[in-house]
Amino acid sequence: MGNILSVCVESEGMRVVEMSKSGSNVTVKNTFDVPLPSGVVDDGLIIDVEEMAKVLHTAFTNNNVKKGKLAFIISSKKIANKEIVLPHIKNAQKIEEVILANIDEYFPMNNLGDYEFRHTVLDTFENAEGKHISVLVMAFQKQMIEGYHQVAAELKMPVETVDYYSNAIYQLLLKQLNQGTILALQMDREVTYVSIMRGKSQLFKRSIPYGRDTIVRNFAEYKRISEAEAFAILSDPDKIGKEITEDEYNELIRDFSASVTRVAEFHTSRNPGTVIELARLYGTGISLIGFADVLGKELGIEVIPVKELNGLKIHKKNLAGLNYEKMVDYLPNVGGLMGSLDLRVAEEKKSSGNYMVFYILMAVSALAVISFSAFLIYVNSTLQEEKEKLEKDIASLQVHEAAYLDYLASQEDYDLIKKYYDGTVNNSEALYRLILDLEEIMPKTVGINTFTLVDGGIAMTCVSEGKEYVASYVIELKKLPYVYNVRVQNISDVYDEFGGVTSTFNISFNMIHMPETEPENTDGIVIGTLVEEGGAQ
Repeated sequence: MGNILSVCVESEGMRVVEMSKSGSNVTVKNTFDVPLPSGVVDDGLIIDVEEMAKVLHTAFTNNNVKKGKLAFIISSKKIANKEIVLPHIKNAQKIEEVILANIDEYFPMNNLGDYEFRHTVLDTFENAEGKHISVLVMAFQKQMIEGYHQVAAELKMPVETVDYYSNAIYQLLLKQLNQGTILALQMDREVTYVSIMRGKSQLFKRSIPYGRDTIVRNFAEYKRISEAEAFAILSDPDKIGKEITEDEYNELIRDFSASVTRVAEFHTSRNPGTVIELARLYGTGISLIGFADVLGKELGIEVIPVKELNGLKIHKKNLAGLNYEKMVDYLPNVGGLMGSLDLRVAEEKKSSGNYMVFYILMAVSALAVISFSAFLIYVNSTLQEEKEKLEKDIASLQVHEAAYLDYLASQEDYDLIKKYYDGTVNNSEALYRLILDLEEIMPKTVGINTFTLVDGGIAMTCVSEGKEYVASYVIELKKLPYVYNVRVQNISDVYDEFGGVTSTFNISFNMIHMPETEPENTDGIVIGTLVEEGGAQ
Protein backbone atom coordinates (compact mmCIF):
# COMPACT_ATOMS: atom_id res chain seq x y z
CA MET A 1 0.00 0.00 0.00
CA GLY A 2 2.59 2.56 -1.11
CA ASN A 3 1.90 6.25 -1.58
CA ILE A 4 0.20 7.13 -4.89
CA LEU A 5 -0.28 10.66 -6.21
CA SER A 6 -3.20 10.77 -8.64
CA VAL A 7 -3.05 13.87 -10.86
CA CYS A 8 -6.03 14.87 -13.04
CA VAL A 9 -4.58 17.17 -15.70
CA GLU A 10 -6.56 19.93 -17.42
CA SER A 11 -5.36 22.93 -19.44
CA GLU A 12 -5.87 25.44 -16.60
CA GLY A 13 -4.71 23.32 -13.68
CA MET A 14 -4.36 19.97 -11.95
CA ARG A 15 -6.35 18.21 -9.24
CA VAL A 16 -4.14 16.07 -6.99
CA VAL A 17 -5.14 13.30 -4.58
CA GLU A 18 -2.66 11.60 -2.28
CA MET A 19 -3.86 8.06 -1.64
CA SER A 20 -2.99 4.41 -1.20
CA LYS A 21 -4.51 1.44 -2.98
CA SER A 22 -5.50 -2.05 -1.93
CA GLY A 23 -6.95 -4.11 -4.76
CA SER A 24 -9.52 -1.87 -6.44
CA ASN A 25 -10.16 0.10 -3.24
CA VAL A 26 -8.45 3.40 -2.45
CA THR A 27 -7.81 5.30 0.80
CA VAL A 28 -7.47 9.08 0.47
CA LYS A 29 -5.03 11.03 2.63
CA ASN A 30 -5.06 14.52 1.09
CA THR A 31 -6.39 16.58 -1.83
CA PHE A 32 -5.33 19.89 -3.36
CA ASP A 33 -5.47 21.89 -6.61
CA VAL A 34 -2.46 23.11 -8.59
CA PRO A 35 -2.81 25.98 -11.10
CA LEU A 36 -0.85 25.65 -14.36
CA PRO A 37 0.84 28.51 -16.22
CA SER A 38 -0.67 29.22 -19.62
CA GLY A 39 0.77 27.13 -22.46
CA VAL A 40 2.10 24.23 -20.35
CA VAL A 41 -0.75 21.88 -21.30
CA ASP A 42 -2.92 22.16 -24.42
CA ASP A 43 -6.06 20.00 -24.23
CA GLY A 44 -4.28 17.04 -22.64
CA LEU A 45 -1.03 17.40 -24.61
CA ILE A 46 1.93 18.47 -22.45
CA ILE A 47 3.75 21.26 -24.28
CA ASP A 48 6.42 22.00 -21.65
CA VAL A 49 7.46 18.83 -19.78
CA GLU A 50 10.11 20.53 -17.64
CA GLU A 51 7.77 23.32 -16.50
CA MET A 52 5.00 20.89 -15.59
CA ALA A 53 7.44 18.75 -13.59
CA LYS A 54 8.69 21.88 -11.84
CA VAL A 55 5.13 22.98 -10.93
CA LEU A 56 4.29 19.51 -9.56
CA HIS A 57 7.50 19.31 -7.54
CA THR A 58 6.76 22.68 -5.93
CA ALA A 59 3.15 21.64 -5.19
CA PHE A 60 4.25 18.36 -3.58
CA THR A 61 6.75 20.24 -1.40
CA ASN A 62 4.24 22.92 -0.36
CA ASN A 63 1.67 20.28 0.60
CA ASN A 64 4.12 18.08 2.53
CA VAL A 65 3.54 15.16 0.18
CA LYS A 66 5.74 12.11 0.43
CA LYS A 67 7.10 10.92 -2.89
CA GLY A 68 5.50 7.83 -4.34
CA LYS A 69 4.06 6.53 -7.58
CA LEU A 70 2.33 8.85 -10.04
CA ALA A 71 -1.07 8.21 -11.63
CA PHE A 72 -2.16 10.65 -14.34
CA ILE A 73 -5.75 11.20 -15.52
CA ILE A 74 -5.90 12.86 -18.97
CA SER A 75 -8.78 15.20 -19.81
CA SER A 76 -8.78 15.91 -23.56
CA LYS A 77 -11.09 16.37 -26.55
CA LYS A 78 -8.31 15.11 -28.84
CA ILE A 79 -8.95 11.50 -27.80
CA ALA A 80 -11.03 9.90 -30.53
CA ASN A 81 -13.46 7.13 -29.66
CA LYS A 82 -15.95 4.95 -31.49
CA GLU A 83 -18.54 2.48 -30.25
CA ILE A 84 -18.65 -0.76 -32.25
CA VAL A 85 -20.58 -4.03 -32.09
CA LEU A 86 -18.79 -7.39 -32.39
CA PRO A 87 -19.93 -11.00 -32.24
CA HIS A 88 -19.66 -12.27 -28.68
CA ILE A 89 -16.02 -13.00 -27.75
CA LYS A 90 -15.05 -13.97 -24.21
CA ASN A 91 -11.27 -13.75 -24.55
CA ALA A 92 -10.00 -10.17 -24.07
CA GLN A 93 -6.92 -10.84 -26.19
CA LYS A 94 -9.08 -12.06 -29.08
CA ILE A 95 -11.20 -8.91 -28.85
CA GLU A 96 -8.06 -6.78 -29.10
CA GLU A 97 -6.85 -8.77 -32.13
CA VAL A 98 -10.17 -8.28 -33.94
CA ILE A 99 -10.15 -4.55 -33.18
CA LEU A 100 -6.57 -4.02 -34.37
CA ALA A 101 -7.26 -6.01 -37.53
CA ASN A 102 -10.03 -3.56 -38.44
CA ILE A 103 -8.67 -0.39 -36.83
CA ASP A 104 -8.37 1.51 -40.13
CA GLU A 105 -12.14 1.15 -40.58
CA TYR A 106 -12.87 2.63 -37.17
CA PHE A 107 -10.35 5.49 -37.49
CA PRO A 108 -9.66 6.24 -41.19
CA MET A 109 -6.40 8.13 -40.65
CA ASN A 110 -3.16 7.64 -42.57
CA ASN A 111 -0.97 8.01 -39.45
CA LEU A 112 -2.39 5.21 -37.30
CA GLY A 113 1.16 4.27 -36.30
CA ASP A 114 1.22 7.43 -34.16
CA TYR A 115 -1.58 6.11 -31.94
CA GLU A 116 -2.11 3.63 -29.14
CA PHE A 117 -5.52 1.94 -28.99
CA ARG A 118 -7.52 0.72 -26.01
CA HIS A 119 -11.00 -0.73 -25.67
CA THR A 120 -13.67 -1.25 -23.03
CA VAL A 121 -16.52 -3.78 -23.27
CA LEU A 122 -19.68 -1.82 -22.41
CA ASP A 123 -22.46 -4.38 -22.74
CA THR A 124 -23.39 -7.92 -23.81
CA PHE A 125 -26.72 -8.38 -25.61
CA GLU A 126 -28.63 -10.68 -27.91
CA ASN A 127 -30.60 -9.96 -31.06
CA ALA A 128 -31.97 -11.92 -34.01
CA GLU A 129 -28.41 -12.51 -35.25
CA GLY A 130 -27.16 -13.96 -31.96
CA LYS A 131 -25.10 -12.82 -28.99
CA HIS A 132 -23.00 -9.65 -29.36
CA ILE A 133 -20.87 -7.25 -27.37
CA SER A 134 -20.81 -3.46 -27.48
CA VAL A 135 -17.23 -2.18 -27.33
CA LEU A 136 -15.85 1.35 -26.96
CA VAL A 137 -12.58 1.75 -28.91
CA MET A 138 -10.34 4.74 -28.09
CA ALA A 139 -7.36 6.20 -29.96
CA PHE A 140 -4.61 8.03 -28.03
CA GLN A 141 -1.73 9.97 -29.52
CA LYS A 142 1.56 8.34 -28.54
CA GLN A 143 3.06 11.81 -28.18
CA MET A 144 0.39 12.68 -25.60
CA ILE A 145 0.98 9.52 -23.55
CA GLU A 146 4.78 9.87 -23.68
CA GLY A 147 4.54 13.38 -22.22
CA TYR A 148 3.17 12.08 -18.90
CA HIS A 149 5.83 9.41 -18.61
CA GLN A 150 8.48 12.08 -19.34
CA VAL A 151 7.11 14.25 -16.49
CA ALA A 152 7.42 11.27 -14.13
CA ALA A 153 10.99 10.72 -15.31
CA GLU A 154 11.80 14.39 -14.63
CA LEU A 155 10.43 13.99 -11.11
CA LYS A 156 12.30 10.66 -10.71
CA MET A 157 9.02 9.01 -9.66
CA PRO A 158 7.66 5.71 -11.04
CA VAL A 159 4.39 5.67 -12.97
CA GLU A 160 1.52 3.71 -11.43
CA THR A 161 -0.75 4.29 -14.44
CA VAL A 162 -1.96 6.79 -17.04
CA ASP A 163 -5.74 6.80 -17.64
CA TYR A 164 -8.42 8.71 -19.55
CA TYR A 165 -10.97 10.92 -17.73
CA SER A 166 -14.01 9.25 -19.32
CA ASN A 167 -12.79 5.75 -18.42
CA ALA A 168 -12.04 6.86 -14.84
CA ILE A 169 -15.66 8.00 -14.42
CA TYR A 170 -16.92 4.77 -16.01
CA GLN A 171 -14.85 2.62 -13.62
CA LEU A 172 -16.12 4.67 -10.67
CA LEU A 173 -19.74 4.05 -11.71
CA LEU A 174 -19.11 0.31 -12.17
CA LYS A 175 -18.06 0.17 -8.54
CA GLN A 176 -21.31 1.83 -7.42
CA LEU A 177 -24.04 0.28 -9.58
CA ASN A 178 -24.94 -3.40 -9.73
CA GLN A 179 -28.68 -3.73 -10.28
CA GLY A 180 -31.58 -2.11 -12.11
CA THR A 181 -31.52 0.42 -14.94
CA ILE A 182 -30.11 3.69 -13.58
CA LEU A 183 -29.62 7.16 -15.04
CA ALA A 184 -26.23 8.08 -13.55
CA LEU A 185 -25.26 11.76 -13.52
CA GLN A 186 -21.59 12.40 -12.78
CA MET A 187 -21.44 16.19 -12.44
CA ASP A 188 -18.06 17.89 -12.58
CA ARG A 189 -17.25 21.58 -12.50
CA GLU A 190 -17.99 22.40 -16.16
CA VAL A 191 -19.39 19.17 -17.62
CA THR A 192 -21.76 16.36 -16.67
CA TYR A 193 -21.44 12.77 -17.87
CA VAL A 194 -24.84 11.14 -18.38
CA SER A 195 -24.72 7.33 -18.35
CA ILE A 196 -27.52 4.80 -18.56
CA MET A 197 -26.36 1.75 -16.65
CA ARG A 198 -27.98 -1.66 -16.37
CA GLY A 199 -26.15 -3.51 -13.64
CA LYS A 200 -22.49 -3.53 -14.67
CA SER A 201 -23.28 -2.71 -18.33
CA GLN A 202 -23.13 0.80 -19.73
CA LEU A 203 -25.98 1.00 -22.24
CA PHE A 204 -25.47 4.60 -23.28
CA LYS A 205 -23.39 7.65 -22.41
CA ARG A 206 -23.16 11.28 -23.42
CA SER A 207 -21.58 14.40 -21.95
CA ILE A 208 -23.41 17.72 -21.69
CA PRO A 209 -21.67 21.10 -21.24
CA TYR A 210 -23.27 21.93 -17.89
CA GLY A 211 -21.57 21.47 -14.52
CA ARG A 212 -21.83 22.82 -11.01
CA ASP A 213 -19.85 25.95 -11.87
CA THR A 214 -22.11 26.58 -14.90
CA ILE A 215 -25.18 26.67 -12.65
CA VAL A 216 -23.42 28.83 -10.05
CA ARG A 217 -22.22 31.23 -12.76
CA ASN A 218 -25.73 31.55 -14.24
CA PHE A 219 -27.19 32.25 -10.80
CA ALA A 220 -24.52 34.88 -10.12
CA GLU A 221 -25.36 36.64 -13.39
CA TYR A 222 -29.10 36.47 -12.61
CA LYS A 223 -28.65 37.98 -9.12
CA ARG A 224 -25.78 40.25 -10.21
CA ILE A 225 -23.54 38.96 -7.43
CA SER A 226 -20.14 37.27 -7.36
CA GLU A 227 -19.80 33.55 -8.03
CA ALA A 228 -18.56 33.03 -4.47
CA GLU A 229 -21.74 34.65 -3.12
CA ALA A 230 -23.87 32.61 -5.53
CA PHE A 231 -22.25 29.36 -4.40
CA ALA A 232 -22.69 30.32 -0.75
CA ILE A 233 -26.44 30.75 -1.33
CA LEU A 234 -26.89 27.54 -3.32
CA SER A 235 -24.98 25.49 -0.75
CA ASP A 236 -26.74 26.88 2.35
CA PRO A 237 -30.03 25.14 3.30
CA ASP A 238 -31.16 28.19 5.27
CA LYS A 239 -31.00 30.40 2.16
CA ILE A 240 -32.83 28.08 -0.23
CA GLY A 241 -36.40 29.34 -0.47
CA LYS A 242 -35.41 32.80 0.78
CA GLU A 243 -32.65 33.95 -1.56
CA ILE A 244 -33.91 31.76 -4.42
CA THR A 245 -37.48 30.55 -4.96
CA GLU A 246 -38.41 27.14 -6.35
CA ASP A 247 -39.57 28.75 -9.63
CA GLU A 248 -36.23 30.55 -9.94
CA TYR A 249 -34.40 27.29 -9.25
CA ASN A 250 -36.47 25.53 -11.93
CA GLU A 251 -35.60 28.23 -14.43
CA LEU A 252 -31.93 28.17 -13.40
CA ILE A 253 -31.50 24.47 -14.23
CA ARG A 254 -34.02 24.26 -17.10
CA ASP A 255 -31.35 23.94 -19.81
CA PHE A 256 -29.53 21.30 -17.79
CA SER A 257 -32.64 19.20 -17.12
CA ALA A 258 -33.75 19.57 -20.76
CA SER A 259 -30.36 18.24 -21.93
CA VAL A 260 -30.56 15.25 -19.57
CA THR A 261 -34.13 14.55 -20.71
CA ARG A 262 -33.10 14.59 -24.38
CA VAL A 263 -30.30 12.11 -23.70
CA ALA A 264 -32.67 9.75 -21.86
CA GLU A 265 -35.39 10.05 -24.51
CA PHE A 266 -32.90 9.49 -27.31
CA HIS A 267 -31.74 6.26 -25.67
CA THR A 268 -35.25 4.97 -24.98
CA SER A 269 -36.30 5.77 -28.57
CA ARG A 270 -33.53 3.45 -29.76
CA ASN A 271 -34.31 0.87 -27.07
CA PRO A 272 -38.10 0.97 -26.52
CA GLY A 273 -38.02 -1.72 -23.83
CA THR A 274 -35.72 0.26 -21.53
CA VAL A 275 -37.36 1.63 -18.38
CA ILE A 276 -35.20 3.99 -16.29
CA GLU A 277 -36.07 3.28 -12.67
CA LEU A 278 -34.34 6.19 -10.97
CA ALA A 279 -31.46 8.66 -11.29
CA ARG A 280 -28.37 8.94 -9.13
CA LEU A 281 -26.37 12.13 -8.80
CA TYR A 282 -22.63 11.94 -8.19
CA GLY A 283 -19.93 14.57 -7.97
CA THR A 284 -20.10 18.30 -7.48
CA GLY A 285 -23.89 18.55 -7.87
CA ILE A 286 -24.53 17.19 -4.38
CA SER A 287 -23.10 20.39 -2.88
CA LEU A 288 -26.01 22.36 -4.39
CA ILE A 289 -28.78 22.18 -1.77
CA GLY A 290 -32.14 21.20 -3.26
CA PHE A 291 -30.67 20.59 -6.71
CA ALA A 292 -31.55 16.87 -6.76
CA ASP A 293 -35.16 17.55 -5.69
CA VAL A 294 -35.73 20.26 -8.29
CA LEU A 295 -34.06 18.16 -10.99
CA GLY A 296 -36.19 15.14 -10.05
CA LYS A 297 -39.39 17.15 -10.53
CA GLU A 298 -38.18 18.37 -13.91
CA LEU A 299 -37.20 14.85 -15.05
CA GLY A 300 -40.24 13.14 -13.57
CA ILE A 301 -38.14 10.52 -11.71
CA GLU A 302 -36.49 10.39 -8.31
CA VAL A 303 -32.93 11.75 -8.25
CA ILE A 304 -30.86 10.39 -5.36
CA PRO A 305 -27.69 12.31 -4.40
CA VAL A 306 -24.94 9.82 -3.55
CA LYS A 307 -22.83 10.90 -0.57
CA GLU A 308 -20.76 7.77 -0.03
CA LEU A 309 -18.83 5.76 -2.62
CA ASN A 310 -18.03 2.06 -2.66
CA GLY A 311 -14.29 1.49 -2.84
CA LEU A 312 -13.41 4.92 -1.38
CA LYS A 313 -12.26 5.48 2.18
CA ILE A 314 -10.88 8.47 4.04
CA HIS A 315 -7.64 7.81 5.91
CA LYS A 316 -8.36 7.10 9.58
CA LYS A 317 -6.02 9.89 10.76
CA ASN A 318 -7.71 12.35 8.34
CA LEU A 319 -5.25 15.13 9.02
CA ALA A 320 -6.63 17.12 6.06
CA GLY A 321 -10.20 17.16 7.43
CA LEU A 322 -11.65 15.37 4.38
CA ASN A 323 -15.24 14.22 3.86
CA TYR A 324 -17.26 13.16 0.81
CA GLU A 325 -18.49 16.71 0.17
CA LYS A 326 -14.86 17.77 -0.26
CA MET A 327 -14.07 14.71 -2.38
CA VAL A 328 -16.66 15.44 -5.09
CA ASP A 329 -14.13 17.53 -7.06
CA TYR A 330 -11.66 14.63 -7.16
CA LEU A 331 -13.74 11.64 -8.29
CA PRO A 332 -11.85 11.22 -11.61
CA ASN A 333 -8.63 10.82 -9.59
CA VAL A 334 -10.26 8.02 -7.60
CA GLY A 335 -11.87 6.24 -10.57
CA GLY A 336 -8.57 6.12 -12.44
CA LEU A 337 -7.18 3.82 -9.74
CA MET A 338 -10.19 1.45 -9.82
CA GLY A 339 -9.71 0.12 -13.36
CA SER A 340 -7.23 2.02 -15.50
CA LEU A 341 -6.60 1.69 -19.24
CA ASP A 342 -2.89 1.78 -18.28
CA LEU A 343 -1.78 3.95 -21.20
CA ARG A 344 1.80 3.23 -22.23
CA VAL A 345 3.60 3.40 -25.53
CA ALA A 346 4.69 -0.11 -26.52
CA GLU A 347 8.43 -0.38 -27.02
CA GLU A 348 9.41 -1.26 -30.55
CA LYS A 349 11.31 -4.48 -30.82
CA LYS A 350 14.91 -3.93 -31.77
CA SER A 351 16.28 -5.99 -34.60
CA SER A 352 18.65 -8.74 -33.44
CA GLY A 353 20.23 -9.28 -36.84
CA ASN A 354 23.95 -9.67 -37.14
CA TYR A 355 25.45 -6.68 -38.95
CA MET A 356 29.03 -8.01 -38.97
CA VAL A 357 28.73 -9.66 -42.38
CA PHE A 358 27.27 -6.46 -43.73
CA TYR A 359 30.21 -4.39 -42.50
CA ILE A 360 32.75 -6.87 -43.95
CA LEU A 361 31.04 -6.82 -47.32
CA MET A 362 30.99 -3.05 -47.26
CA ALA A 363 34.71 -2.92 -46.52
CA VAL A 364 35.55 -5.37 -49.30
CA SER A 365 33.32 -3.50 -51.71
CA ALA A 366 34.96 -0.20 -50.79
CA LEU A 367 38.41 -1.63 -51.49
CA ALA A 368 37.29 -3.27 -54.72
CA VAL A 369 35.44 -0.33 -56.17
CA ILE A 370 37.00 2.73 -54.59
CA SER A 371 35.97 4.77 -57.56
CA PHE A 372 32.33 3.99 -56.79
CA SER A 373 32.46 5.34 -53.21
CA ALA A 374 32.14 8.96 -54.24
CA PHE A 375 28.94 8.14 -56.04
CA LEU A 376 27.59 6.34 -52.96
CA ILE A 377 28.38 9.37 -50.80
CA TYR A 378 26.56 11.61 -53.24
CA VAL A 379 23.52 9.32 -53.26
CA ASN A 380 23.52 9.15 -49.46
CA SER A 381 23.69 12.92 -49.19
CA THR A 382 20.81 13.32 -51.62
CA LEU A 383 18.66 10.79 -49.79
CA GLN A 384 19.46 12.44 -46.46
CA GLU A 385 18.24 15.78 -47.79
CA GLU A 386 15.09 14.12 -49.10
CA LYS A 387 14.54 12.48 -45.71
CA GLU A 388 14.89 15.81 -43.90
CA LYS A 389 12.45 17.41 -46.33
CA LEU A 390 9.90 14.64 -45.77
CA GLU A 391 10.29 14.94 -41.99
CA LYS A 392 9.59 18.68 -42.22
CA ASP A 393 6.52 17.99 -44.39
CA ILE A 394 5.25 15.46 -41.83
CA ALA A 395 5.79 17.94 -38.98
CA SER A 396 3.89 20.65 -40.90
CA LEU A 397 0.94 18.30 -41.40
CA GLN A 398 0.60 17.40 -37.73
CA VAL A 399 -1.41 20.56 -37.12
CA HIS A 400 -4.14 19.09 -39.34
CA GLU A 401 -4.38 16.03 -37.12
CA ALA A 402 -5.93 18.01 -34.29
CA ALA A 403 -8.37 19.59 -36.76
CA TYR A 404 -9.39 16.13 -37.96
CA LEU A 405 -10.01 14.91 -34.41
CA ASP A 406 -12.07 18.05 -33.75
CA TYR A 407 -14.00 17.24 -36.92
CA LEU A 408 -14.76 13.71 -35.67
CA ALA A 409 -16.02 15.10 -32.35
CA SER A 410 -18.08 17.82 -34.11
CA GLN A 411 -19.55 15.27 -36.51
CA GLU A 412 -20.65 13.10 -33.58
CA ASP A 413 -22.21 16.15 -31.86
CA TYR A 414 -23.95 17.15 -35.12
CA ASP A 415 -25.39 13.66 -35.64
CA LEU A 416 -26.73 13.63 -32.08
CA ILE A 417 -28.26 17.12 -32.36
CA LYS A 418 -29.84 16.25 -35.72
CA LYS A 419 -31.45 13.14 -34.24
CA TYR A 420 -32.78 15.27 -31.38
CA TYR A 421 -34.15 17.80 -33.88
CA ASP A 422 -35.69 15.16 -36.14
CA GLY A 423 -37.51 13.80 -33.11
CA THR A 424 -39.22 17.18 -32.60
CA VAL A 425 -40.54 17.51 -36.16
CA ASN A 426 -43.99 16.20 -37.13
CA ASN A 427 -46.14 16.57 -40.20
CA SER A 428 -48.60 18.93 -38.50
CA GLU A 429 -45.98 21.67 -38.88
CA ALA A 430 -47.19 22.06 -42.50
CA LEU A 431 -50.48 23.57 -41.20
CA TYR A 432 -49.41 27.20 -41.49
CA ARG A 433 -48.29 26.67 -45.08
CA LEU A 434 -51.62 24.93 -45.85
CA ILE A 435 -53.66 27.83 -44.49
CA LEU A 436 -51.77 30.28 -46.68
CA ASP A 437 -52.21 28.08 -49.74
CA LEU A 438 -55.94 27.52 -49.09
CA GLU A 439 -56.47 31.27 -49.20
CA GLU A 440 -55.05 31.19 -52.73
CA ILE A 441 -56.51 28.01 -54.23
CA MET A 442 -59.87 27.37 -52.51
CA PRO A 443 -62.83 28.47 -54.69
CA LYS A 444 -64.79 31.35 -53.18
CA THR A 445 -67.94 29.25 -53.38
CA VAL A 446 -66.47 26.64 -51.02
CA GLY A 447 -66.71 27.07 -47.25
CA ILE A 448 -65.32 25.06 -44.33
CA ASN A 449 -67.65 24.12 -41.46
CA THR A 450 -65.37 21.87 -39.38
CA PHE A 451 -61.61 21.25 -39.41
CA THR A 452 -59.66 18.49 -37.63
CA LEU A 453 -55.85 17.96 -37.62
CA VAL A 454 -54.08 14.90 -36.14
CA ASP A 455 -50.35 14.34 -36.91
CA GLY A 456 -50.58 15.70 -40.45
CA GLY A 457 -54.00 14.12 -41.20
CA ILE A 458 -56.72 16.63 -42.14
CA ALA A 459 -60.48 16.02 -42.03
CA MET A 460 -62.93 18.80 -43.05
CA THR A 461 -66.66 19.20 -43.52
CA CYS A 462 -67.29 21.68 -46.33
CA VAL A 463 -70.12 23.24 -48.36
CA SER A 464 -70.09 24.51 -51.94
CA GLU A 465 -72.44 25.78 -54.64
CA GLY A 466 -72.42 22.58 -56.62
CA LYS A 467 -70.24 19.58 -57.33
CA GLU A 468 -68.19 21.33 -60.02
CA TYR A 469 -66.67 23.53 -57.30
CA VAL A 470 -65.95 20.44 -55.20
CA ALA A 471 -64.06 18.96 -58.16
CA SER A 472 -62.14 22.20 -58.69
CA TYR A 473 -61.23 22.28 -54.99
CA VAL A 474 -59.91 18.68 -55.08
CA ILE A 475 -57.86 19.33 -58.23
CA GLU A 476 -56.18 22.36 -56.69
CA LEU A 477 -55.47 20.50 -53.44
CA LYS A 478 -53.72 17.68 -55.28
CA LYS A 479 -51.36 20.20 -56.89
CA LEU A 480 -49.88 21.11 -53.50
CA PRO A 481 -46.52 19.22 -53.22
CA TYR A 482 -46.93 18.38 -49.52
CA VAL A 483 -50.52 17.10 -49.82
CA TYR A 484 -51.37 13.50 -50.73
CA ASN A 485 -54.08 10.87 -50.37
CA VAL A 486 -56.97 13.31 -51.02
CA ARG A 487 -60.39 11.65 -50.51
CA VAL A 488 -63.97 13.03 -50.87
CA GLN A 489 -66.91 11.29 -49.18
CA ASN A 490 -70.59 11.73 -48.40
CA ILE A 491 -71.54 14.38 -50.96
CA SER A 492 -75.16 15.44 -50.59
CA ASP A 493 -77.06 18.12 -52.56
CA VAL A 494 -79.86 20.36 -51.28
CA TYR A 495 -81.88 22.43 -53.78
CA ASP A 496 -83.62 25.67 -52.83
CA GLU A 497 -86.88 27.04 -54.23
CA PHE A 498 -85.03 28.90 -56.96
CA GLY A 499 -83.20 25.82 -58.23
CA GLY A 500 -79.90 26.69 -56.57
CA VAL A 501 -77.90 23.81 -55.15
CA THR A 502 -75.80 23.52 -52.00
CA SER A 503 -73.40 20.56 -51.81
CA THR A 504 -72.26 19.32 -48.41
CA PHE A 505 -69.25 16.98 -48.41
CA ASN A 506 -66.45 15.52 -46.27
CA ILE A 507 -62.87 15.77 -47.52
CA SER A 508 -59.75 14.27 -45.98
CA PHE A 509 -56.06 14.24 -46.92
CA ASN A 510 -52.58 13.98 -45.44
CA MET A 511 -49.71 16.46 -45.27
CA ILE A 512 -45.97 15.95 -44.97
CA HIS A 513 -43.63 18.53 -43.45
CA MET A 514 -41.25 19.87 -46.11
CA PRO A 515 -38.65 22.32 -44.70
CA GLU A 516 -37.77 25.28 -46.82
CA THR A 517 -34.47 25.34 -48.75
CA GLU A 518 -31.91 27.73 -47.27
CA PRO A 519 -31.31 30.93 -49.31
CA GLU A 520 -28.29 31.19 -51.56
CA ASN A 521 -25.33 33.37 -50.67
CA THR A 522 -24.07 36.25 -52.78
CA ASP A 523 -22.05 33.89 -54.98
CA GLY A 524 -25.10 31.81 -55.82
CA ILE A 525 -23.90 28.84 -53.76
CA VAL A 526 -26.50 27.16 -51.58
CA ILE A 527 -25.46 27.55 -47.95
CA GLY A 528 -27.45 24.59 -46.61
CA THR A 529 -30.55 22.53 -47.22
CA LEU A 530 -32.66 20.51 -44.84
CA VAL A 531 -33.86 17.25 -46.37
CA GLU A 532 -36.88 15.49 -44.89
CA GLU A 533 -36.91 11.70 -44.93
CA GLY A 534 -39.66 10.35 -47.16
CA GLY A 535 -41.77 12.72 -49.23
CA ALA A 536 -45.21 13.26 -50.71
CA GLN A 537 -46.70 10.10 -52.16
